[in-house]
Amino acid sequence: MKTGKIKPIVLLLALLCVSFVVFAQNSSSTQQDKSGMGTDQFDDAHKGIFANGPDKAKEAARLTEQVSKAFPPVVAPTGPIPRKTLVDEYIFGRIEKDGIPHAGLAPDEEIVRRIYLDATGMLPTADTVRAFVANPDPNKRDKLIDSLIGTEEFAEQWAWFYGDLFRLMNYAGGAKNAFQFWNKEWLKVDRPYNQVVADLLTGSSKSHSSVPQLAFFGRILRNSGLKNRDLTDPENYAASTNRLDALDETNVEVSRIFLGVNIECISCHDGAGHLDSINLYLADQTRKQFSEQAAFFGKLRLIGIYNVNNSDSVIDDDAKGYDTGDDAPWFTESETRFPRTGDTYQPAFLFTGEKPRPGINPRAELARMVTSNPQFSRATVNLIWSRLMTVGFVEPWDGFDLARQDPKNPPPKPWTVQPSYPELLDALAVDFREHNYSMHHLMKTIMKSNAYQLSSQFPGEWKDSYTNYYPRRFVRVMTGPEVVDNLAQATGKMYEFAYSGGTVQRVKQMTDFADVPGARRAGGKGGNDGVDIGSIMNSFFENNREAAPPIGNRATTLQAMLMMSTGVVNNRVVAEPGSRLQKLLDSGKTNEEVIAEMYLSTLSRLPTPAEQKYIIEALQKDRKKGAENLQWALLNSIEFVLNH
Repeated sequence: MKTGKIKPIVLLLALLCVSFVVFAQNSSSTQQDKSGMGTDQFDDAHKGIFANGPDKAKEAARLTEQVSKAFPPVVAPTGPIPRKTLVDEYIFGRIEKDGIPHAGLAPDEEIVRRIYLDATGMLPTADTVRAFVANPDPNKRDKLIDSLIGTEEFAEQWAWFYGDLFRLMNYAGGAKNAFQFWNKEWLKVDRPYNQVVADLLTGSSKSHSSVPQLAFFGRILRNSGLKNRDLTDPENYAASTNRLDALDETNVEVSRIFLGVNIECISCHDGAGHLDSINLYLADQTRKQFSEQAAFFGKLRLIGIYNVNNSDSVIDDDAKGYDTGDDAPWFTESETRFPRTGDTYQPAFLFTGEKPRPGINPRAELARMVTSNPQFSRATVNLIWSRLMTVGFVEPWDGFDLARQDPKNPPPKPWTVQPSYPELLDALAVDFREHNYSMHHLMKTIMKSNAYQLSSQFPGEWKDSYTNYYPRRFVRVMTGPEVVDNLAQATGKMYEFAYSGGTVQRVKQMTDFADVPGARRAGGKGGNDGVDIGSIMNSFFENNREAAPPIGNRATTLQAMLMMSTGVVNNRVVAEPGSRLQKLLDSGKTNEEVIAEMYLSTLSRLPTPAEQKYIIEALQKDRKKGAENLQWALLNSIEFVLNH
């Protein structure tokens, strides 16, 4: 498609897209942490570990307020909103108590799109939207949620999410694809999450490829290995990996991912004097306590196979313990921590000081302690809530300060209670435990609530002070895989990705970023899409999982430029023989019907009367070019890249 032939409707919608990007950039650059607690430069360096830059809640609220003004106005139902799940009891109870205004329930077109994107990462088809809107069943929203959670598409969406979280990557070697399949299976069948985590922490094998969940250690092994991997001696375990660094890295990851507490800093030094103005709980913890928790992995051997570049590894419990003085035959000098003390440590759980019971594998004991601790449920609930509601109770999700959780026992001033809604966080955590750590139950409890189903459009004047009440839907910028997959679905021009000996049509049917053609500038099957796909995914914050999980929910000028100019977009809007657009034009449908089909397939709504009138005029002048320009404009509109 040549930009010189863009019709006025294209320019109109493109300008809306650009205004969205400019706003997002301004909001993200002007928001600053205003704790006012006066930290020195050393503390500022630590602050970056515990805070994700701008205030995510206010940033999301302001983004929502700005872009929602460009959405077609909705007529929200009036009157009291029924309370359906425990989420509603808390959310609307506090809203009513404090006299906070709130949005009305989202209309059917808005909610069917939201449910599909959150549950499966995919847009509903035009026929699905029509059928849902026409369905008079008052329980149709709950039934739709039930029908999607547990499907293959649901498993693909959330296995990619957990792949990012667990940093499943190419360095996991032969176990990578098996691990992704394993993630999909536990998500589909709703295996209790505490059992999933126990499996991740306790497996062993002489070839970790044979036990899928052991790929959890793959990235840790790679990151803690030496630079020189050209090994020729199978007995030279020293050059394979720095075991103690790997154990420390595992300790950090377990605390971050499953407990929501980032203990990275106390792996190098005591918290006192460094974290006093950053995290009250960790300020009282010591490096000794960190090492005692790392010692649960003291018997764990992590040995990369010497001649395959660490793509497969021995993972068993035949090591001697957590001895920082002499860890031979493994390399001992720390690559990532400060010099070690030379002490030997016995296992003790950081939160409670509990030690493993005699005769039981220490890793199994740590798994028991982690998953039975209330913080495990709180951290899990907070993570899922932040995904489905855009903003977590605690941000960032791995930044919990355990000394600031209880409103009945508040911290000393100027500190405040950390969660935006501690009572609801705790209630959901208890409910999660009581329902056997069911992810399906947790997600349905949130998604079936009317709090989740509020419109993103807010009546009256918005104030920042409303944010923590969740009185509206906060918009979420799609992830890289969501954008790329939905580009294909909305236009009907699917991909052909070579994967695992076959061909797949969606990014999320693969395992990680490295599998995507062009993600590493390596080209690959997929036509001319190659590098464009990798570039778009990068711009929407997808990474190769060596770094922390994607930050998400920001829009940038780069995103807009790529969406407007890359072949992966422009090639999909051309009405060429065999394309969906050409078939639509040849179908005998009227211009009005063609427009409706394109809107429903891309934005899950019908055009407004003003949009309809404007586009009809463009199609009457040149039906083919008008339709092509419309499809391009819809893909570049603010609505397409947002889950709202």
